[in-house]
Amino acid sequence: MKIANNSKIYQVGEKVAEAGSYRLFLCIQEETGRQCLLQIATSIGNNSELDRGAYILGELKRCSDETEEEYAKVRKDPKSKLNYHVGFPELVDSFICNDQEGRRVNIFAFRSVTNVSNMIPLTYITEKYHLRIDLRTSGWIMGKALKIIDFAHSNGIAIKSTAGNNILIEKDNHYVLIFDWTDAQMYPGEILIDVRTNDISQAAKAVITVLGGDWKKGIVPNDGEDAYPQYVNFLLRLARGSESNAQRAHANFYEIVDVFWKREFYPFTTKPLNEGE
Repeated sequence: MKIANNSKIYQVGEKVAEAGSYRLFLCIQEETGRQCLLQIATSIGNNSELDRGAYILGELKRCSDETEEEYAKVRKDPKSKLNYHVGFPELVDSFICNDQEGRRVNIFAFRSVTNVSNMIPLTYITEKYHLRIDLRTSGWIMGKALKIIDFAHSNGIAIKSTAGNNILIEKDNHYVLIFDWTDAQMYPGEILIDVRTNDISQAAKAVITVLGGDWKKGIVPNDGEDAYPQYVNFLLRLARGSESNAQRAHANFYEIVDVFWKREFYPFTTKPLNEGE
């Protein structure tokens, strides 16, 4: 099947996900051959949710560009970049498709990721592959998730969906991304404390789960890392709602991480799910 927006044509492939308000399909942008994801509203009544998601992605990109431009004026290393834009999908196209009963269609791609199937939800690791990650692998996932949350909050945007099924990773290049922004909300003033806290807490719960742990019981497998007591305690406190300031959480997180691990590439490392329990 093909879906067109004027001269732009998308070859639609298999369905890869379904939420209450939309369905998600693999697709190819015919003009460029680029792999993308096609999000289509379940019904015309869900168009507003996809509208909101598209608008917020546009705002995130605008804020990211502005922040990068300001950073370029003060950075010491000319190659250094903040790269906030890799923490959310690229909105390639957004349109009403009359051939699909007037439903809203959003087309997404992932920056620097050629094969979109390489981006997987955190939940796949435990639920589909029956694996868990090790402590140090969780460090770059949690750190980058907090970076995205901090960036969104600092621009008046509450994500409201930071659970494991909405945190996507690309394991080989250490990409971490919040995919679905249809639940997100923009605040003209300060974001409510409980809303900020929930964004942080959900992400911490997701990371504890993919570590093979249980945040309610306070259990996380121990592989003998020196970082274990301090690091896991911090994650558990975040999961239980101890922090409402994502910037502070991000800074405090790396104060712990930098004590135990160098800032260098560490390969994505997994273990059997029940190992270490």
